[in-house]
Amino acid sequence: MCVCRKSRRASASAAPNDSVSGSTAELPATAVGTESRLSSATLAKWLAGQRLYLTLAAAGLVIGALSLVIPSTPSYDPWAWLVWGREIVHLNLQTTGGPTWKPLPMIFTTVFAPFGSAAPDLWLIVARAGAVMAAAMVFKLAFRLVKGIAGAWSGDRGSTSMAGAGTAGSSQPLVIAPAVLAGLIASASLILSDGFIADNALGYSEGLMTALVLIALELHLDGKPRLAFAVGFAAALDRPEIWLLWGPYGLWLWWKDPGARKLVLALFVLIPVLWFLPEYWGSGKFLRGVSRAQNPRSNSPAFAKCPFCSLIADHAWPTVLLRIKVAAALAVGAASWLLLRAWRGGARRPRDDRERALAVLVLVGVLGLGWWLIIGVMTQAGFSGNNRYLVLGAALIEIAGGVGWGWVGFELGARTRAWWRKRSGADGDHDAGAARRSVARIGLAATALLAVGFVLIPGWVGNNYIDLRRTYHALVYQARLREDASSAVRRLGGQKNIYACGTVMTEGFQVPMLAWTLGVHTLQVAAPAPGGPLPPPPNVIFQTRAQRKSHLLPVVRAWTNTSYQRVAHVRTFRVFEHCLGSVEH
Repeated sequence: MCVCRKSRRASASAAPNDSVSGSTAELPATAVGTESRLSSATLAKWLAGQRLYLTLAAAGLVIGALSLVIPSTPSYDPWAWLVWGREIVHLNLQTTGGPTWKPLPMIFTTVFAPFGSAAPDLWLIVARAGAVMAAAMVFKLAFRLVKGIAGAWSGDRGSTSMAGAGTAGSSQPLVIAPAVLAGLIASASLILSDGFIADNALGYSEGLMTALVLIALELHLDGKPRLAFAVGFAAALDRPEIWLLWGPYGLWLWWKDPGARKLVLALFVLIPVLWFLPEYWGSGKFLRGVSRAQNPRSNSPAFAKCPFCSLIADHAWPTVLLRIKVAAALAVGAASWLLLRAWRGGARRPRDDRERALAVLVLVGVLGLGWWLIIGVMTQAGFSGNNRYLVLGAALIEIAGGVGWGWVGFELGARTRAWWRKRSGADGDHDAGAARRSVARIGLAATALLAVGFVLIPGWVGNNYIDLRRTYHALVYQARLREDASSAVRRLGGQKNIYACGTVMTEGFQVPMLAWTLGVHTLQVAAPAPGGPLPPPPNVIFQTRAQRKSHLLPVVRAWTNTSYQRVAHVRTFRVFEHCLGSVEH
């Protein structure tokens, strides 16, 4: 009896405990799920704000610094910016004889000038960080647009913001996988496009400018037009063509947000101040840069029979893979058709997140092509039209093309899921875990199938990826030019000894590099005039090749009445002298 009563008491006392245990058994699962959702939301929020751009900048700078392990050097324009930065610090700016003035890189090179011989590498880190950020922003925007297009899919009614974390419910893998595919295709296409790695590795600023434009675009999508306008201002300090986009945006901001008018006015005033006043200081002419830009180098499309046609057909069009361009055109066309059909009833603006994503896709595609057309018109007007100017248009078209592939991947996965559910009779509520796993497998399989299809498209369909091996050897050769010029100058006793002999000349593309190494103005280093009359014989010739297979320039034998003596040979440089007071033969 006693034992029975004890058992009853034990069982009676255990009953509530079992109930509590059952509750606590469910609590950890709920808590873990809530904690997971909170962690994801916190991470998404942290990555969606300005912290993301700071993180990208920091990562880009680290990658840029690590890239200096490979032999590195700036190219023609960056060397001139470094010379000018040093001259600004010494209040002795002379821009005559150099390339066009650009305020954006000059801000950095002026700050780096006090660091002396480290300044070139510091600028290379910044330029390469800009390229890394551009590739990251191409990925992010392509990813975001695919999520926006697929986020309000009827299979899951959870709406998604353009800046949000993703689609709710079991269909999320159907959205995330193709969005990642879109970002990877767009970003990889930009990185591996011809010229992107080489130009940014050599310190040109177009990668940084592209990153700033894409950041400004995303800030606008995030509802931060003032910050977008400020970031766009930085981009407008690199290329004047940006004014055609940034200026109207500033006027719209002036009308839309009266509180931003002081900001708009201040930045509008700073643009001509930073572009034209330093030019006047350095050359005595406000528009020296404009006239300099209308003296392109010999391989520019500006010398073609139809410069506009040549730039678009021979330079811009091959920049992007055909499989990307076709996908971009189809995606923009489909988005335009869907928007026109949705707005046929009289709506004049996007009504939900999907329509907003479609509208941005159309805008991105149109702006990419429009940028190429702007550069083409400028080339027709006599400006240089270098290939690196096309990178912003290429980045935008690659975003549209990546979105096109990701969109197809999503549709493929969604239709496969609908077919699978219809065939299996699953309603998605009987076993949520199994449904999620099945949908995840379907999404990943559809995306993987599309990725394989993208890779296996025959090479002749727009195969213009960069030759990495050739690019590496070209960059190494340029770095050797930098090392050898410094060694030759040291071997000859430095600037004073060299200029005691008389005037100095070198191959045209090495003028600003040698001016930096000698610590002089660019006008104090001459270059042979291609196709022009022979200049007076220089006293010191630093002879080299612009590329590994180029001709040695200047041609010493061109001055037949002057006897030169070779005084140094440092790998890529040969130095010849005919000092003042020497006897001519």
